Amino acid sequence: MAVRAGAGDTSLIGLVLAAAGSGSRFGSDTPKQFIPFEGKPLYLHALERFSSFFEVAVLVLPEGWKERVENQVGSLSYRDRLFLEIGGPRRQDSVYQGLNRLGEDIEMVLVHDAARPFTSSELIAAVIEQTRQHEACVPVVPVADTLKQVSDGRIVRTLDRKGLSLVQTPQGFEINLLKRAFQQAIQDGFYGTDEAALVERLGSPVHVVAGERSNLKVTCKGDL
Repeated sequence: MAVRAGAGDTSLIGLVLAAAGSGSRFGSDTPKQFIPFEGKPLYLHALERFSSFFEVAVLVLPEGWKERVENQVGSLSYRDRLFLEIGGPRRQDSVYQGLNRLGEDIEMVLVHDAARPFTSSELIAAVIEQTRQHEACVPVVPVADTLKQVSDGRIVRTLDRKGLSLVQTPQGFEINLLKRAFQQAIQDGFYGTDEAALVERLGSPVHVVAGERSNLKVTCKGDL
């Protein structure tokens, strides 16, 4: 049965789970998204948080990991709705490949970092609801620390943090809007650090919901 974006809504939801990164900052030979945590790899924790929300999901992997992941996901109840795709040289390339793997009936896409395993159902639902209303939505948390610009081991200046936020995932988009944003970025040779940056370049507004400080992106071993 199709999973829908909200009560009475007909937007079919696809998930692109970005798991193709090298995770070099984690300090392990194993990419961080595949590090075991409480009995299963991080990416599986992330994937399972979304399993009741998507019609179809694409898990984008680094080269050399597909067979191992096939074995790990083989018994999942939603295995028939999950596709595995090998990613490209950069995150943006990988997400675009995952986006193009989603079926033509998908109307809304959520893009999520596989290294964010602690996302709550409430946050996912909030992003979906606002994406349904506004076509593009991302979760943000206000910057709490003082920001400094640093160069050559010295502070250059203190930045005004007023109005600044940290952007998280999942990021939600009307799928054709995101496809147009990717196509424009490819045409321009532009690489952004998240999908919202591509949509912003089209001049389309990206709305926000309150993120969660617990929805951290695992970057180093101390994060676990």
